[in-house]
Amino acid sequence: MQKIKYRNLLNSLEQSNYRNRTQALCCFSAQKGVLYNNNLMVVGRAVNDWDGEFQLDNIKTELLLEKLFPNSSSSNFPLEWVESSWGSSDGYNTKKSAFWRVIRELSLNINQLDSDDHWATKLVWSNLYKIAPSGGGNPSDSLSGYQFDACNNLLKAEIEEFQPKCIVFLTGINWFDRFLSENITLKAVPGTKWVDASGVLNLNGLASKVVIAKHPQGKPESELINEIIEVLAEA
Repeated sequence: MQKIKYRNLLNSLEQSNYRNRTQALCCFSAQKGVLYNNNLMVVGRAVNDWDGEFQLDNIKTELLLEKLFPNSSSSNFPLEWVESSWGSSDGYNTKKSAFWRVIRELSLNINQLDSDDHWATKLVWSNLYKIAPSGGGNPSDSLSGYQFDACNNLLKAEIEEFQPKCIVFLTGINWFDRFLSENITLKAVPGTKWVDASGVLNLNGLASKVVIAKHPQGKPESELINEIIEVLAEA
């Protein structure tokens, strides 16, 4: 189902009126850890630099889909790279990312892990917007607008497949606006500074706890983490 929804995303973007047809873009699909146990799904805003570079005036949809959804996963271990890059002095160091530091603590707590081994491989990671500039940075308002409907449908397909008990959106309520609106009931959480809203997502018989929190960059991480955990416990 995800692959079908992703094809719709690429086709609709190709046929859209998005003007920058030669802009270098990248495409991202959700990653599920090999030890995922249906406890935690974390969703960010958009990927910041990724593989699968393409341009709309020369897009090869089926080739991109083959990279995003390989038929064999025998040599593919999604999210192990997050742990192997932790503290790395060569290339991307996930320990320096506030986003991944917060996710690590959430995984340790929600999965009740005694050690930090395999904390990343027990979760699912996705993003609201799947297409972004390949050189880094968030998609523009225009690029976001043209892909919104398809990304919303794709997010629903991801949740249906992964069936998470808890979904934490580290996006802020402004980025989350309109996503999953037909399937979710949100409310403000009194007394919180870093959690914007919480609620329950009902999707084809699945009920998932949902927390919409601020993006971790530049935030007091321990306060953010504690608020998310407390709100999930009370949901």
